[in-house]
Amino acid sequence: AGIRKAKKEPCANEATSRMRVPVDVFIIWEDGKRKIKISSIHFVANKPDYRNLEPEKVRQNMQTLDRLAEILKKFSGYHIEIEGYAVREYWRWPKRAEWEQENELLPLSKDRAEAIKEALVERGVDGNRISTVGYGGEDPVVPHGDLTNRWKNRRVEFVLTRK
Repeated sequence: AGIRKAKKEPCANEATSRMRVPVDVFIIWEDGKRKIKISSIHFVANKPDYRNLEPEKVRQNMQTLDRLAEILKKFSGYHIEIEGYAVREYWRWPKRAEWEQENELLPLSKDRAEAIKEALVERGVDGNRISTVGYGGEDPVVPHGDLTNRWKNRRVEFVLTRK
């Protein structure tokens, strides 16, 4: 008498669940850096201003900054670099884009990073732990030619480095 093997049937158990999952702050490893990914902080076009927007965007900005400050205070052993970015208007014309980057976008993106640093310090984060840098129109998250979504390039990002 031989040994019979049972025929394996795939399990047919399946379940589906629908619920809202709030998106909070994500700390991820990207390009060899520990980065904080948050829902976007919105800025007025061509300004480092995150307060003079539609009321709902201002509310979102304040809520994001409050939560970010709360988390950064818990990571007191880390230095925080705030990277500022901007939207390139003259992406089609390389010479003009180069001038725009140097004379407009780098200072603007640095000012955006500084504005967010000030907001975090106001919320109790030690300013000695924070540095800022502006990258202008570099490293876009969507193509600058995407007129519908290029506002997403108007942003700040956070890099954490253990002290």
